[in-house]
Amino acid sequence: MAHGALWMVLFKFVERTIGLISTLILVRLLDPAQFGIVAMAMSFIVMAELLAAFGFDIALIQRQDATPEHYHSAWTLNMLLGLLISLLMLAVAAPISHFYNQPDLFWVVCILAAGPLISGAENIGVVAFRKDLEFRKEFLFQLSRKAIGFIVVVPLAFWLQNYWALVAGMLASRLSGTLFSYLAHPFRPHFTLSKAANLVGFSKWLLMNNVVGFLKERSSDFFIGRLHGPAVLGLYNVSYEFANLPTTELSAPINRALLPGFAKLKSDAAALEAGYLNAIRLLALLAVPAAAGVFAVASYFVPVVLGAKWLGATPLLELLALNGVLLLFHSSICSVLIATGHPDRVTKTNGLYVVILIVALYFLTARGATGAAYAVLIASMLSTPVYLFQIRSCIGIGAGAFLLSIIRPVAGSLVMIAVVRSILPEYTPAQTMGDSILLLATGIAAGASTYVAAIFIMLHLLGRPAGAEQLVWAKASGIIKARIRPAAIKD
Repeated sequence: MAHGALWMVLFKFVERTIGLISTLILVRLLDPAQFGIVAMAMSFIVMAELLAAFGFDIALIQRQDATPEHYHSAWTLNMLLGLLISLLMLAVAAPISHFYNQPDLFWVVCILAAGPLISGAENIGVVAFRKDLEFRKEFLFQLSRKAIGFIVVVPLAFWLQNYWALVAGMLASRLSGTLFSYLAHPFRPHFTLSKAANLVGFSKWLLMNNVVGFLKERSSDFFIGRLHGPAVLGLYNVSYEFANLPTTELSAPINRALLPGFAKLKSDAAALEAGYLNAIRLLALLAVPAAAGVFAVASYFVPVVLGAKWLGATPLLELLALNGVLLLFHSSICSVLIATGHPDRVTKTNGLYVVILIVALYFLTARGATGAAYAVLIASMLSTPVYLFQIRSCIGIGAGAFLLSIIRPVAGSLVMIAVVRSILPEYTPAQTMGDSILLLATGIAAGASTYVAAIFIMLHLLGRPAGAEQLVWAKASGIIKARIRPAAIKD
């Protein structure tokens, strides 16, 4: 299992590296409006896909006694749902373009509508890679589709200089995934619905969480796109991706380990509480300063990394980075609630978040993307006490214990922000790129050293209490010693 998890973490790292490189190239070639057009189309397509997201692959993995007929039925259902979604998107392409008042959006939706049908035809046999713990094969299969999308979208972006490059890249990724699925696994599905009822009976419970999760992530797209058009929506979406990159990429591998680990501890309340608090300490120690760093250097990160045409992203990065920290804690709470048998509480709490978010978006999005970012942050702040209430009710961990677990990283991050902001002068477009790069590097170096120093000072003043700092130091020391020892023996 540990070996399999390593392959999945490796895939996540490679996937995000490819995605990050692709995005960095594209933001230099395309303007925010190009990203916004595609985001408008994808918001409706993803919504339609999630409304039909019964998760038949998960049902097959969960059923240890799944027969070939189950696989054939799952493939048939995926095909039918893919066809239904594609036809639905073709039917609503005109209303969608009218909703956003973007005539060009009609053809984008029509072309992207082929995506669900292409994905629905994917060979269901590849599910066996995960079910049989053949994670290396799963890694290579998933990587192939990401690589093809990258190979297609970047050259086309240089050539076309518009949103059609993004559209082509998305379709190429889906088409290559379907083609490679038949090369990667010998299973050959055929049409049948003999086990359809059996599969739907399990998978229907995944639907509600998918819908709530979609609304939590994409509600802002509808408000921003409708009121302000594709340029503002593109600016917001790119800002959201980069603002959440540190917290999501640092927390995702840890959260993946939380769920199965806590499932084993659910009968031991004391061990479960101790395990969760240790996990949240580690998450806070690594992810909080990463988000704080984005906040601290945002004014230089945007012009250096994204370019001058994205300068409007600076306040969005700052607000959404703070929001990313709160979402990090939300996700960790949801993981332990699901692991201990309380998925209904996750759905209800996320649903409350969505209600608050939609109300806040209604009143604040008129002020532009910055207003939408404030709405997202307000929803996260107001719903956080409810998440803490849920974990107290189900696990017995009070808000006080939770806050004590994150106090040192939060305090160290605040010190880091204050130091970096005092060092860096206010950015002006008159600055040369060389000066901006130097100041960005200075801010990053000063922030990292300040945070580490603040943590060590607090540990010394508090008498070196046990915490995640010791765990990280022990792991780092072990790695360093392991690398030094063979060299010393060789000498």
